[in-house]
Amino acid sequence: SFFREEHHFPILAEHVKKKSGPLRVWCSASSTGEEPYSIAICICEALGTLKPNVEIIATDIDTNVLSVAARGVYNLDRIEKLPNDIVRKYFLKGRGKNEGSVLVRPELRNLIHFESLNLLEDRWALNGEFDVIFCRNVMIYFDKPTQSSILKKFVPLLKSDGLLFAGHSENFLYVSDDFKLRGKTVYVLASKEEKSKKSSSYDLNKG
Repeated sequence: SFFREEHHFPILAEHVKKKSGPLRVWCSASSTGEEPYSIAICICEALGTLKPNVEIIATDIDTNVLSVAARGVYNLDRIEKLPNDIVRKYFLKGRGKNEGSVLVRPELRNLIHFESLNLLEDRWALNGEFDVIFCRNVMIYFDKPTQSSILKKFVPLLKSDGLLFAGHSENFLYVSDDFKLRGKTVYVLASKEEKSKKSSSYDLNKG
């Protein structure tokens, strides 16, 4: 749904307001598109423009849901919980044969690149670093070693001050010492000192 786990979006807005220069965001489990479009709306609102300097990469393993996401067409009931001003600003209501549906505005769709990607692959076809990575409600389907491997591959892709958003039922602290908790299911990269301290505390508790 749009703006699922809504407590994340004020944190995202605060983060992008502090940044200068182009922004890069990766939504790693975009499904039918509600999450990346919510991210795009949040950034547009935070920066006060329909054309922010941002690139959003939205990936999923399922090409069928990516096709739905790229079209940006949703039934009216999918947006009924959104504020009216957001609906008017970012969606076009269908008429005639399209009545009962909405289309995401082209300015919003232009901010997002939908691509197929399998998180379980050894290498990901992604270049550069991201200011924000969303990986919400997908890690719960993997075992702990797989989660650890995926998180390890996030590290070089996240800027030093970047944010990693997780799902409400996910806790990355038990599978990785590369991240530390910043807020409710929001993580940042841990420093070398913090990683060392965490590793030492595990050693002391052995046996």
